[in-house]
Order: sequence, then structure tokens, then C-alpha cells
Amino acid sequence: MKQQTDLSDVSAARLDSSGNPATATLWAIAIAAMLLVSLVLPAEYAIDPTGAGRVLGLTAMGERKMALASGIGEAKATTPPSVSPLGNSATTEHYSAISKLPLRQDEIDVKLAPNGQVEYKTVIGEGEYLVFAWDAAGKNVNFDFHGEPANGPSGAFLTYHKGTASSSGGSLKAPFTGTHGWHWKNPTNSHVVIKLRVSGFYSDIKRLQAIDVISFRTGDFHAT
Repeated sequence: MKQQTDLSDVSAARLDSSGNPATATLWAIAIAAMLLVSLVLPAEYAIDPTGAGRVLGLTAMGERKMALASGIGEAKATTPPSVSPLGNSATTEHYSAISKLPLRQDEIDVKLAPNGQVEYKTVIGEGEYLVFAWDAAGKNVNFDFHGEPANGPSGAFLTYHKGTASSSGGSLKAPFTGTHGWHWKNPTNSHVVIKLRVSGFYSDIKRLQAIDVISFRTGDFHAT
């Protein structure tokens, strides 16, 4: 006679082992903790206690996220929210100047005889601007770009730039009211023609009798 098995006993045994709700909850908590440590922490915070995040490339992702978050925080901490990105009139006045004179432009052929010299000067007020360029068609000449104050001592002048070249160009904000311009000397035995172009807020430009100032030191006032 076959021995009969009580099915209720078998069901109870399974429930006590794998089917126990408490056991299932513990397994779920363990798996969640493993995922948190192995995947979430490396990917979000670059924390990788097991090393699995580094292998899977998640730690690098977390490091980029943390670096980005840190940069945004620093920018917010160091950027004053009340400052306009375009600045204000108190800090930008030196970038521009308003003139009451009309814009003037002149183009002059400056002729130099062999070993000759000549001066051309603009008449310009303090703080006014001029832009210039001159070209001697490849022939080197000695030059002195300087200014002479209207109310200074007789013969006084201030040199801005001097040397030997076949061309030059630039700009000037007049440091004082007076005449500002160029003295050229032709060191060759052939004729030279300098093409001078000037634009700015000056009242006149004129040819003057040349006085030899080439030998003076640049950047200081001198009286002849």
C-alpha cells in the first residue's frame, strides 16, 4: 500500500523557504543595494566602491556630471547678478569720443628732392583723433611723427614715433592743442614722392618749413 503524502505539509514547507514574504523582501533590498552601489553611485556621483562602475564606464560619466555641476556652481557664486554685461557709461567713456568738428579727409602727394626734407602738419585740438597712412613707394625715408603745442615754449615739440621706413600708418589722440604731423627727410640722391592719407577731426593741414628734428630722442619735449 503506497504511502500518501500530505500536500498541506509540502505547501507549508515551500512557504517557509522560498515563498516566505520576509525572505523575498530581503532579497529585493539586497538587489537594490547592489544596483545602487554598482550602477547608480558611479553614474551619478562618481562613487565606485566595487570597481564595477569603472569597468562599465559609469564612473567617468559621473565624474563629468560632477565637474559640470561644480562649474555651474562656481559661475553662479562669482558672477554678480546686478552687473550689466555691457557695462555702464562710467566704465566705457574712454572707448569713444564725440567731436564738434566735421570729419575731414585729405590725400596729398608729398614731393621730396634728393637729400631734401619737408614737414606736413595737421591743426588739431586736444583729445581729437586722426588716422593716417603714408607710402613712399618702396623708398626708405627718415621720418619723425611729432606734435608742437600751440601754447608751449617756442620750438618745443613731442615726438611720438620716428625711424627709417618706406611706409607707416596709425592713429593719434592729440595730447594737446597744436600742430601734429610728420617731418620727412630724403637720404637718397633721387626724387621721392610720398602718398599721404589723413582722416580725422582736425581743422587744417599745411606744409611747413622743415626744421631738422630727426636726431632728437623720441618721447620727450624739446625746445630748439
